[in-house]
Amino acid sequence: MIWRCSAGAELFSLMALWEWIALSLHCWVLAVAAVSDQHATSPFDWLLSDKGPFHRSQEYTDFVDRSRQGFSTRYKIYREFGRWKVNNLAVERRNFLGSPLPLAPEFFRNIRLLGRRPTLQQITENLIKKYGTHFLLSATLGGRESLTIFVDKRKLSKRSEGSDPSANSSVVTLETLHQLAASYFIDRESTLRRLHHIQIASTAIKVTETRTGPLGCSNYDNLDSVSSVLVQSPENKIQLQGLQVILPEYLQEHFVQAALSYIACNSEGEFICKDNDCWCQCGPKFPECNCPYMDIQAMEENLLRISETWNAYNSEFEESDEFKLFMKRLPMNYFLNTSAVMHLWTMDSNFQRRYEQLENSMKQLFLKAQRTVHKLFGLSKRCHKQPLIRMPRQR
Repeated sequence: MIWRCSAGAELFSLMALWEWIALSLHCWVLAVAAVSDQHATSPFDWLLSDKGPFHRSQEYTDFVDRSRQGFSTRYKIYREFGRWKVNNLAVERRNFLGSPLPLAPEFFRNIRLLGRRPTLQQITENLIKKYGTHFLLSATLGGRESLTIFVDKRKLSKRSEGSDPSANSSVVTLETLHQLAASYFIDRESTLRRLHHIQIASTAIKVTETRTGPLGCSNYDNLDSVSSVLVQSPENKIQLQGLQVILPEYLQEHFVQAALSYIACNSEGEFICKDNDCWCQCGPKFPECNCPYMDIQAMEENLLRISETWNAYNSEFEESDEFKLFMKRLPMNYFLNTSAVMHLWTMDSNFQRRYEQLENSMKQLFLKAQRTVHKLFGLSKRCHKQPLIRMPRQR
């Protein structure tokens, strides 16, 4: 009996201790929850912070903005055309078991017509002007289009409840939106027209359409011959190769020289490099091919504008209040030597600051004029007539 009483007392004390611990934990949880409710902003804000995983995700940012506006559901449907890789077989099969290059017969015929020792003009007329200087080595084709519908279920349900049951055709439900999204790729224009009508009539949805890349490229049979569907982007750059790699060895060096003359000299001369200097050796019909008159004229006009700006700065300085006030303080009844003028100069701090402003502007303008003159000398060094250059000088 004594053992039962002692055991009962011990059990009662343990139960009391457990209730006290549970009550303390409950109060602590309530206190923490109250504090967190006061300081909490949004459970998803950390995702968009500087260290969050979606810091630079534009799609997630748009989703959060729509969510804060009340749009709780998002339907998104998209398709991406196969990003076909186009490779030129002429380069890949060049040394494959001695197989011939898969080139066009007309291209072979033009190479044979050139002979063993063609001139640069013949290469330009028969190859470069017909086929260019490079060919497509590899590229990616394709495109992507998507339709996104943000839905505010609360507004949608209110609209459905307040509508007339006899006009079920005009009631917009989630099932209706799902069917419209599914029919986007079947009949795009009518689907968008219906969705835009719903968006205007009700604020329950927001529709966004995204189309990237040249679409419709799956309609072409031969993608290698279609240049308008090439996708040019930073992560996917079109790779080109010089045409000389598929020419016979005896033509490669002459082709490169003809291509440089065609691009750099505009087919008016032969491109020559010697002693770290390159120029065009002009043909008899174009004696001034090394003299870009249009560029030289633009540089001369730029120098003229710099001189006009230089004079305008001086005129503004002479018309300034600081300059006029300094001139009024000078004595007019006797001559001043240099030391007297310097003494009056040092006594006028406002005038000194105004002159420093003029001096800084003049320095920047003079550096700009120097750069223009250097470019002008570089462009006109092989011209028969050298330009007349006058640099602005300080007064």
